[in-house]
Order: sequence, then C-alpha cells, then structure tokens
Amino acid sequence: MKKSILSIVMLCLACTATAQPEGGFGGFQLPEVKLETSRQWKDVNYAGDGQSYHNCDIYLPKQERESYPVVIHIYGSAWFNNNGKGAADLGTIVNALLRAGYAVVCPNHRSSGDARWPAQLHDIRAVVRFVRGEAKKYKFDPTFIATSGFSSGGHLASITATTSGTRQSTIGTVAIDLEGSLGTHTDQSSRVNAACDWSGPIDLTAMDCGDHITMGADSPEDQLLGSKLSQEPDKYLSLSASTYVDRNDPPVIIFHGEKDNVVPVCQGKKFLEVLEAAGVKHEAVFVPEGGHGMGMYSDENLQKMVSFLNSARPQSRIVEDGGTGPYKAIMKEETSLPAHTVLVPQDLSAFSKDKPLPVLVWGNGACTNSPWEHYKFLNEIASHGYLVLATGYIPMEEKPYNGPMSTTQQQIESIDWAFAQNSDPASPYYNKIDVKNICVAGMSCGGLQTLFNCADPRITTLMICNSGLFKRETLSQAVGGMPMPPKEKLNDIHTPVIYILGGKEDIAYENGMDDFHRIEHVPACAANFPVGHGGTYRQPHGGEFTVVALAWLDWQLKGDRQASKMFVGKSNLLSRRKDWTLEKNKKMK
Repeated sequence: MKKSILSIVMLCLACTATAQPEGGFGGFQLPEVKLETSRQWKDVNYAGDGQSYHNCDIYLPKQERESYPVVIHIYGSAWFNNNGKGAADLGTIVNALLRAGYAVVCPNHRSSGDARWPAQLHDIRAVVRFVRGEAKKYKFDPTFIATSGFSSGGHLASITATTSGTRQSTIGTVAIDLEGSLGTHTDQSSRVNAACDWSGPIDLTAMDCGDHITMGADSPEDQLLGSKLSQEPDKYLSLSASTYVDRNDPPVIIFHGEKDNVVPVCQGKKFLEVLEAAGVKHEAVFVPEGGHGMGMYSDENLQKMVSFLNSARPQSRIVEDGGTGPYKAIMKEETSLPAHTVLVPQDLSAFSKDKPLPVLVWGNGACTNSPWEHYKFLNEIASHGYLVLATGYIPMEEKPYNGPMSTTQQQIESIDWAFAQNSDPASPYYNKIDVKNICVAGMSCGGLQTLFNCADPRITTLMICNSGLFKRETLSQAVGGMPMPPKEKLNDIHTPVIYILGGKEDIAYENGMDDFHRIEHVPACAANFPVGHGGTYRQPHGGEFTVVALAWLDWQLKGDRQASKMFVGKSNLLSRRKDWTLEKNKKMK
C-alpha cells in the first residue's frame, strides 16, 4: 500500500477503465448506477456541523417495511478522499444489500489531509450513533447495524467492529480516544453488530507482508498518522484493527483477492488468524484470481456477504413450547450483550417497575461458551417470571458447543447489562428488571466462575450446581482453563448459598460438600439428588434440578414463603421428596 498520491490516482483510474459497468472497484467506478430503492436521501449531515465531509447518503430497499436493518458501507480511497460516498460500490455491494432488505448508509469521512487519525474512526462512530438517534425518521432498525467497506473503507469498517464497545485504549506509548464526541447523538451507543471487510489493510505494522506496489517515500498510513513506522510503531498499532480483537467482537466476514497487489492478501489472512485465536465468529473468502477490487464482486461473493449478515442478526428459539410456567419464555440473542444467551418471558407487558423480573446469571459446565447443556433447565426458570442471562452463544441446534472456553468476566457483563437495560428508557427492559434481586449460579466449571465472582455486592444469592472449590487432594481432577480460587475464597460469600449436587456419584460431590461444611458465616445448604455429575438439566423442562432451583429462587428473590418450605424446618419438603437429601448449616433454620 506504499505509494504516492499520484500513484494511487493512476492505479484507480486504470481500474476504472476495466471496471464492470455496475461498478467493480470501490471508490472509482462508472457514475450511472441504478439502485433499487423505495426512497433515497442525499447529503444528510450526520454530525450536525454542515461540513460536506460529514455528509452521508441513505438508501432504503424497494420493498416497503416498517423498519430495516442497516449496513454502513464505506468507500475506499487510501484515506485520501473526503467525498467518495457517491461511488461507494453502489452497483455491487450496495445494490446486493438493498435487494436483501438492508438499508444502506454511505458516509463521507475526513481524509488524511483534513485530520490525523483517529478522526476517521470518530466519523464512522458518529454515523453509527446517527443511525440509532434518527432511527424513527429513516425507518432504521437500531437493533442491527453493521459496517462494511472496501480497501481503506474495509479498514474503517473492521476497526469500528474490533473496537466496538471500547471508548479509550492505550497502545504502548499511545493513548487513543476511540469514541470521539462528534455529532448530536452522543447519548447513543456506537456498537456495531457485524462487519464486512473487503480487501482492507488490517495490520498497519506489516504492510510489507506480501507482494504489492511500493512507490513513494510516504505511504498512505504514514500520511494518516503523520509519522513513520520506524519512529513510532505504537501509532501504527493503534491504527490496526487486529490490535483490538477480543472475544467480545461482533462477527466479521473477510473478502480478499489472492492477487491483490495494493493490499496484499496476507493482511486478510492475518485478520483471519487473529479472529480465530480470539474465538470471534467469522468467515473468510480468498479469491484465487481476485485483485484489489477486480474480480471480487461475483454474485456468489455478494450472496455470501448477505448470508453472513443474515446469520449475524439476532437469533431466537422457542424451547419446549415456552416452558410450563405462567409466562411463556423465549431463548434469544441480544445485540447489546454479545456472547450471551437471554431467556425471558416472551411478553414483557406483564412486568413493570412494581413487578420487575428477578435475574438469574448462569455459567456453564466445562466453562463452555454456550448453554447448550442447560437451556431446557434455564428456559423453564424463565417461564416462571425470571430474566435468565446465560454465558455464551445461543444453542440453535441439538449439538455440543465446540469453541473457546468462556470467562469469569462474562457473568459480570451479564450483571452490568441488566443494570444498564433497566435504566435505559429506550430498552424494552426499562424499569422491568429487579436489579436488587440477582442470583449468580453455575454448573461445574460455571460454579467455579460463580464462586470467583461471589464478592460482587450486587449479588443477592448464589446457586452452586455440581461444583465446589478444589481441595489440594482433588486438584488432579481439574481441567485446564478452569478458574481455581483457593478455599479461602469462600470467606467472600456475603449472601445465602445453596449447593445442588448429584450425590456421591457426582465427581464434584467431595469438593462441594467440603465447601458447604466450611461455610459458617452465611446461610448455606447442600441438596443432593443421586444422578451424578450431569444433573437433570437436559431432561424435559430441566427435570428434578429445576424444581429445587425454582424453589430457591422464588424464596430468595421473590420472598415466596411457600417456596421457603422446601428448605426451612425439620420437616422441609425437600427432605420428603423422593431420593433428595438436604443438609443445612446453623445459619439456616
């Protein structure tokens, strides 16, 4: 990508001469493009400052709908052009998106001649906030906003995704503001839900990774940063989308030509490696004869883009007819809570500030990043009037999850999200979540995650299922990657706690019972059902474990006296239930 401005212009003019009539090279294509739209707006200023480099064009699909998911598509120009929206792959990418039912926003952004990095990122963030803030006016569906772009536009689309949800960062010696304060909708989120990278530079410290044009003393990235890689490498890292990749990033699809001589294909392959390592949902298409825009926009590739975006949109599933409780439940994704599964009553109108939903935060067995083993159990609980926030990706198929492990932080993210949604007037959960009544729970490794987080003051009660902190003599049973707090961690518990175990056949029985016998400072009990380590979670409606868990939750989070009879007193109902045993410490009557 190292070339002079003149070289770029000459290259792009050459590409234009051989471009397909519908426009094949991003940013430089034939002007007459017929778009299939129901409505268009041109030169809408997304920043409220009257500057042309902050204008955007808006296109709605031909088919009329109440609202449309949105793709922000960004032109390529090596960051040199501040007015390229009118040639942003309109005949190829944009038309394909419109035909698929997506609203498309094509923005201008400041060039490297207008402002140094990260002004260009601030511009795209402002576009995202604009889309949310003006959703009603332009029929945008703010629950799904993706970025897409070609070349330098692919870079901006990608880095908007990999920094999604991060406002500031420090990269070595460089402190960088990733959000900015541009525009009139700074109260809106700039998170995006997916990204399409078409031939974008991703690691600006390694633009020499493959064969490409090398012209001029100052590369486009040098001019964008006002520096040299040899002098300030951290600045180039701060410009690189790959620097910010983590497991919370939205899904990304990569398109790159094997014969790209402007942005070498190793850039796309490096991006693929980093996304795979982080466990980010992704796809990649490397076109054997593809160049820098040339030969990239086949019908097959455009359909792959559309299919990927469709798959990235929030999924949902009705489990076991919504459960047996009075509130039929749904299992779904929430775009504002990536890498989590939400199970909740389908009709939220039954809940209010006076009758809010208590919260169950759940961690999975084996620390898997999907509740695929527990969703029947969790769905049944939700149908009884609970908001269940499970760590990991929604299980849409009846098969085990195969991917990176979850982390302890995901439970904290669930709690944070519940508080944020309850206080957000724009959220469907506004004033409907009982943030004063939160149970954190988990099975096996998820129970260890729960104990790791037990000191959080927002927690009301704990539920440790088929789990317990390891003793020294049982450490050999631990699986790599599990959180391993010492037994002293039990002193951080500040709420009532129940251990629900699978009897002596449960591999976690010894650890869990040892925990229980050590806990003397808070009410604690241990319930055992002789079913082994797997529990009954996968049985219809979660089986026997659901009965006990629901009674505990109803008692601890809803103050249900009838539910308390399952545990309280010498003649408690659980001790009389077939095959169950219950032990209690002195703090629990």
